[in-house]
Amino acid sequence: MSEHKPHTGFKIAAGIMDFFGVAAASLVIVILMLMLSSLYTWLRQDLQTTFAGISKNITEAVVVDATDNR
Repeated sequence: MSEHKPHTGFKIAAGIMDFFGVAAASLVIVILMLMLSSLYTWLRQDLQTTFAGISKNITEAVVVDATDNR
């Protein structure tokens, strides 16, 4: 008859829970990295759009139109 330690089952269960915990944390990290990448892409496009409008307004305010007969 083999000796079976009573805590062996708990160690196995703890190891399995550790594995699932690491897998879930890895999945969360990947999702957060994708969200951060999406935020960066959106911010870059938004800033280009914002500064394009501001740049156009500044250019129109500074550059004098030669055809303007005032």
